[in-house]
Amino acid sequence: MKTIFFDWGGVIADDPGDDFLVELLREVGASEEQIQEIFHSYMRRFMRGEISETTYWDELRSKYGFSIHDSISEEFKRWKGLAANRDILNLVDEAKASGWQVAILSNVIEPTYNVLEAAGFYDTFDVVIASCKEGFAKPDIQIYAIALEKLNTTADESIFIDDKQSNLLPAKEMGFKTILAQSPEQIIRDTKDLLASPIFTSK
Repeated sequence: MKTIFFDWGGVIADDPGDDFLVELLREVGASEEQIQEIFHSYMRRFMRGEISETTYWDELRSKYGFSIHDSISEEFKRWKGLAANRDILNLVDEAKASGWQVAILSNVIEPTYNVLEAAGFYDTFDVVIASCKEGFAKPDIQIYAIALEKLNTTADESIFIDDKQSNLLPAKEMGFKTILAQSPEQIIRDTKDLLASPIFTSK
């Protein structure tokens, strides 16, 4: 089955989400140095589902002495990335109508996943491959293999769209056709060009 894998933040939604996570850490009192440290340690584990949301916040309280309220998960409801780009969703619908499978392949932490799922944003897609559920995060090669297995497809029959070149490199090496997301207009143009290309139309 021919499949398009979409990243969420920076592709389906215009906001990649990194700035929001940094802003949230600043609000609980983290310095810039601490934010960098957290992203390279606790956040990496959190993104892969190696620690729960409760453990993540508890460990930040314990190590850094941050004052973090128990309802901090509610803060994720104000992330701008909850607003999916309507033009990109139309592209998703067009691809489905043409017989393509569509899936999310996203690095996402538990509270963000829960908010997106509860809002029904994942319902449009055939499958959601989320780092916090799979134990691996892009650019771990394993998460691309999991994605292909879940969709019963192969890399040479798949397109992957992401806003980070580092996440596209392993996919490209596996045989995916890749698109670096830079704007909604460019995503739509490049995806439609690929959908119409002999690479896929001849299969």
